[in-house]
Amino acid sequence: MIDSNLMNNVLDNLNVGIVIIDTKDTIILFNKKAGEMLQQDPKTRIGTSILRCHGEVSEQPVLKMIGDLKEKIMPHYEGWVNFKGRMLYEYIYPIWGPDGTFQGIVEELHDAAEKAGYLKMR
Repeated sequence: MIDSNLMNNVLDNLNVGIVIIDTKDTIILFNKKAGEMLQQDPKTRIGTSILRCHGEVSEQPVLKMIGDLKEKIMPHYEGWVNFKGRMLYEYIYPIWGPDGTFQGIVEELHDAAEKAGYLKMR
């Protein structure tokens, strides 16, 4: 089994923003890079609704996307988002248990400039 301190240290040192929500759409992990990209304190986000990350106008589309992921209507979501002038690429996908039960959703946030540079190199 991996030491939880090591796992937290790894997650906080990734060059990717990671947000994980549980089955009730509550944030259970919000790493440092996600905090930097979204200009939020990760410590204050743990235990809060994922909807607090979005404005009222986005609430219904976000709930629909989460529902579609949970119901396997959509295998994942990916796209570009302009967050306060910073372009981010987000990749969002569900986590399934060994028995096929829904366990949560992971959101990866990538810096768009880095991703564009990588795609140019390929």
